Amino acid sequence: MKSLILKALSDILVHMRIFGKRLSTPTGFWSIAVIALLVVIALYLFLENWQLRAEIADLKRQIVSLELREKELETQVDQLQKEREELLQNAVGSLRQRTTYMEKIISQLGLSRYLRQKKKRFPKAMGGPYLPPQKEYEVLLERIEEYLSMVQKVPLGKPCRGYISSYYGYRRDPFSGRRAFHSGIDIVGRYGTPVRSTADGVVYRVGYTRGLGRYVKIKHAHGFMTIYGHLRKTVVKRGERVKKGEIIGYLGNTGRSTGPHLHYEIRRWGRSLNPLRFIRAERKLARLAK
Repeated sequence: MKSLILKALSDILVHMRIFGKRLSTPTGFWSIAVIALLVVIALYLFLENWQLRAEIADLKRQIVSLELREKELETQVDQLQKEREELLQNAVGSLRQRTTYMEKIISQLGLSRYLRQKKKRFPKAMGGPYLPPQKEYEVLLERIEEYLSMVQKVPLGKPCRGYISSYYGYRRDPFSGRRAFHSGIDIVGRYGTPVRSTADGVVYRVGYTRGLGRYVKIKHAHGFMTIYGHLRKTVVKRGERVKKGEIIGYLGNTGRSTGPHLHYEIRRWGRSLNPLRFIRAERKLARLAK
């Protein structure tokens, strides 16, 4: 556009020179030249102004388009934020249920003293600091990990494959026929079936008695001890550290026994407990993990 205007100005000056030669005085020529120059400058400024207006209008349209896009993005961000909060609330609710369920299981195992919950002196009075969902989610995850670490040290589950033929409590003695207390459970299985530790611990004693035959005693955290009797063979030594699921021996028929089975006991602080409660607890925790 500028080049066309300059060319037009040059043509006007050329014509003005030709026209000026025909004029009688130089003053008339320059007057016409100045007028022509002013006309060209005015035309140039008009075109520049028109071009600037067009650019400004285009910029305004772009600004409006960007503002609309910004509002769309803000709406999408708000929607995503609401969905995130909703998912977080659902996750927190699920973790609360799992935490409560785990605390119930731990209490049933006699470990309520290790829970974080405190007794409420005033049940009707409520209050305390507000925990945002994200913070509560992190706290609940930390608590669940702490509980899982705790139960890893508690004897849970069955030590070997097989079915329970005799339960904990009073029963008729298989040899004398008299009523007698059975301090554990008997698990019938194939001769030589691997017997595994039901929790992390330290082997306390390995030996042989007339009643238990070959046996292994393992000390665990929180005052627990497990006893595995009538073993065909033992593969651990006293003082050895074992992990949950590690093989400690093989099912046999040694000692006072009527056939291949494992006599399994759980004691805490010297007091015998019902192993079935701990076997069921592991099944509950397995369902919780799903």
